[in-house]
Amino acid sequence: MEYEKAKLQIEVDAQKETMKKIGKEIHDSVGQKLTLASIYLKKNGAMQVAAPLNEISELIDESLTELRQLSRTLVNPKQYQTRLQDLILLETKRIQNINGISVHVHQNGDCELSEDTKHNIHRIIQEFLQNSIKHAKCNNIYIELNFSDHQLMVQCKDDGVGFDMQKNAGPGVGIMNIKKRISEMMGQVEFFSKKGEGTRLTFYVPY
Repeated sequence: MEYEKAKLQIEVDAQKETMKKIGKEIHDSVGQKLTLASIYLKKNGAMQVAAPLNEISELIDESLTELRQLSRTLVNPKQYQTRLQDLILLETKRIQNINGISVHVHQNGDCELSEDTKHNIHRIIQEFLQNSIKHAKCNNIYIELNFSDHQLMVQCKDDGVGFDMQKNAGPGVGIMNIKKRISEMMGQVEFFSKKGEGTRLTFYVPY
């Protein structure tokens, strides 16, 4: 009897973990792309949408594609055979084309990362970019990748309005997902924001 209970508990725990992964991927992947399309439509209105309609259509198509892939495998393995830098540049190009915000990417050094590490870092940067677009009212976003001995430092910051961290109601789903992903990589994270001084996310990941 005890053995059966233990076996059942393992199965339940595995199902819960799978559901958490599905929820995290939907939020960090499909949700981010649909949010980006929605933000543009709200900011520009129907009369100004005609020119970049192809960009918005592509975002929606990509979201549907990733949702189908997610239902099969939770992640797209081929995507993370691409270099991390190229994934980031693709993301920043999309944001600049649709929102007009300047995204500056700087890299110091290089190293081959595992697919899981690339996947997590890519999702973290996506989350920061979307939060800056939605809330920061910024003109510029800066992303720095600094490879040193056995450690990657990633810093994301914007020149937006910032917020009072003491008065903030608490971390949302996005921030919790960021912290969980960094924890999974055995990394460390520093988060800073202040009214009038923008927001900065810095994290360190061993490799």
